[in-house]
Amino acid sequence: MPARRGSRRLATLVLAALVAALAVLAPGPAVAHPFGDPQTVEIGGAGGEVRVRWRAGGADDLTLLAVSLGALPASRVMLDGAVWYEDGDAEALAASPAFEDYLLDRIAVTAGTAACPGSLTEIDLLGDGATLTFGCGERADTATVEVRTLLDLHPAYRTLATGPGGQRAVYDRTTASHDWAIAGEPGTPAALPASSEVGRSAAAQLGTVGAVALASVLGGVLWSRRRGRRA
Repeated sequence: MPARRGSRRLATLVLAALVAALAVLAPGPAVAHPFGDPQTVEIGGAGGEVRVRWRAGGADDLTLLAVSLGALPASRVMLDGAVWYEDGDAEALAASPAFEDYLLDRIAVTAGTAACPGSLTEIDLLGDGATLTFGCGERADTATVEVRTLLDLHPAYRTLATGPGGQRAVYDRTTASHDWAIAGEPGTPAALPASSEVGRSAAAQLGTVGAVALASVLGGVLWSRRRGRRA
C-alpha cells in the first residue's frame, strides 16, 4: 500500500513537471526573440538628405521577420517558439518586396512639419545592414526620426541609436521618436555579434530557460522520491 501511494505521488509530481515545462516552452500569441542583442540604427545626413542605417541585433531576428513578411514559410517557427537562422534567410528577406515597405512604414523622418520621402538605397543584412535615404528638400540641420521596427513582433524589442557628434538615444515601445542634429557622418556603429555567434540572440536563450526550468522541476521530483524512500 505505501509503495502504491508513493507511485501515485511520483506520477503526480512528474505530471506537474511536464505541465510546468510546457508552460515555459509554449509560444505566446506572437512568438519573438527580443531579449538578445538589441537592434541598432545609425543616423546621419548632408544637405537635405537624412540617412538611417538599420541592423538587426541577431540573425534569428532576420529569420523571424522574414517569416512574418511571408518571405519564409511559417514552419520555420518551431512549436516551442524557437527560430534558428539558416544560410539564405537574409537573402530571402532582402529579396522580398515587402521588406522595403516594412522599413519605410516603421522608420520615418520629419524635418520641420514635413514628412521626408524615403527609399531603401543599400542592403547588406549580415554586414552593414539596410540603409534608408530620406529626401527632406532644403538643408535639414535637425530632424525627427521615428523607429518602430520589430515592435509588431514583440513590444520588448529595443533599438540603440547613434548620430553625429556622439548623439545617442534608445527607442522602445514607449519612446518611438527622437530629435537629432543631422549634419555630419553617422555615429560609431554598435558592435554586431561575431560571425560565430550569428543567430544566437534570444532564440537560444529561450530554449535554455525552458531546459533549466524542466531540469529544476525534475530535480525536485527526484529529491521527493529519495525522501520518500528514506521515510
